[in-house]
Amino acid sequence: MKWFTPAVVLCALAQLCACARVLVVFPVASRSHTLLGDHLVNTLLHGGHNVTYITTFTRVKAAERLAVLDISSVTEHDTEQDSVSWVSELPWLPSARVLQAGARTAQRALRHPRVQALLADPAHQFDLVLAEWYYSGLLAPLAAVFECPLVWYSAVDACWLNVQLVHEPTSPTYFVDPMARSLPAMPPSVPDRLYRIARQAYLSTWVYYMTQYVEAPAYYEVYQPAMERRGRSPPPYEEAVLGGALLLLNSQPLLGQAAPLPHSAKYVGTHHLEGAQLALPKKLQAIVEDAQHGVIYVNLGGAVSEQLPPETTQELLRVFRQLEQTVVWRHRGQLPHVPGNVHLLDRVPHLALLSHPKTVMLISHGGFLAYMEAMYHGVPLIGLPLKEDQFLTMDLVVSRGRGLRVPLSDMIGYRLKEAVNEILSNYSYRGNVKAVSQILQRPLVPASQELLYWVELVVRSEGAPHLRSPALRLTLPERCHLDVAAVLAMLAWFLTKVAKLLKVYWDDYGTDCDDLTDKKIE
Repeated sequence: MKWFTPAVVLCALAQLCACARVLVVFPVASRSHTLLGDHLVNTLLHGGHNVTYITTFTRVKAAERLAVLDISSVTEHDTEQDSVSWVSELPWLPSARVLQAGARTAQRALRHPRVQALLADPAHQFDLVLAEWYYSGLLAPLAAVFECPLVWYSAVDACWLNVQLVHEPTSPTYFVDPMARSLPAMPPSVPDRLYRIARQAYLSTWVYYMTQYVEAPAYYEVYQPAMERRGRSPPPYEEAVLGGALLLLNSQPLLGQAAPLPHSAKYVGTHHLEGAQLALPKKLQAIVEDAQHGVIYVNLGGAVSEQLPPETTQELLRVFRQLEQTVVWRHRGQLPHVPGNVHLLDRVPHLALLSHPKTVMLISHGGFLAYMEAMYHGVPLIGLPLKEDQFLTMDLVVSRGRGLRVPLSDMIGYRLKEAVNEILSNYSYRGNVKAVSQILQRPLVPASQELLYWVELVVRSEGAPHLRSPALRLTLPERCHLDVAAVLAMLAWFLTKVAKLLKVYWDDYGTDCDDLTDKKIE
């Protein structure tokens, strides 16, 4: 047994070496974003890693290896929070409002006193920075400060805006941004391709403006003092943003656009659904068990239900009153004239109700997370989109026969009733989502386990350089073949000059021949 003690020591040392120090940054003040960040942190903690978590809100239980930096005060005096906007269609050109919100969110998080104290202390060291991408690259230089690899996490599906962090911008012919009105038509027509190219060029111009004139000045203001304290000068901002080792996408090909991705972008969608508590409270359990014709679950997200105009709320209640199904509506506060089959609940265990076999439908705002959760549990979806990315999500849902979209208009009651009746009477919707659910619930490897593997691989390989896309080494003229086009243009110009000289020579030669012939005749 002499070998036993050294073996135990070696195992302990190996386990100690395997524990990485990870800085996780989720600055968006939204419950859906926080839900994803919390699950990611729990996954890292269960993997034996030490985590420092920068967030505006968390439900992660206190742990010995967890340090939480609460930055919720950044939203206390936020007068620019998005309000519910009644939009039935999106404009042809995208708005820069999302880009501005992303830069504003990152700046507020970085300027928070707790984050500033973290940056100012050279004693703090990390093996990895895992930052949420929210339409801004300002969190990327955290990895440069702590001299460690960077992993991006995107709460939305793959798009050219986030893929270009680890690769080149993809073709707009089959890959649209989250603010697009709809998916690209296949096969695409010439006018459709021209529109997609113009749209990406327009949005790229805004990205360039935000990068050079909004984010770059903030980058030097926030990060330069921290790097100088560590005896280094800050690298160019674009170099810091494009230095990410990996992009984790909260999506799956079965759910999103299913566009081709580089080796440094990985799908980890549904990771937050594994191991979720699926028990209903006694009161809700009794309501569901008494629903003879099934349950329709209404969850419009956040405080949207409370911000609905009174006439719209009463129109929805009028539609629900005509249904034989039981309606569970997540709504804070009371409403007048609530039908007997409608139950207003302040809190609803979202995943537990979706997973119940008596839940026949979800009525939501059409957010990507709600769509993913409904598909995972095999529940058809009716979407009432309010914001930009929700329109594209609902176009995905409708185009694949997994639900219907109801536009916000004066006829919302009539159209909602039609949509509910269509889904209840047409089994194809239920069949389609059940097929999706079976695939999502039986992956080759659980998504959370795959997520942990890729994060640990980046730490072990010091940035996973073998996954890095060669496209990041190319300049814009090289990526777009502008230099090749210039050479071809010069060659074409040269050939036109040669053609002109040959024509002049040929004409002169023809004239001389005619003169010689005339002289012989004479």
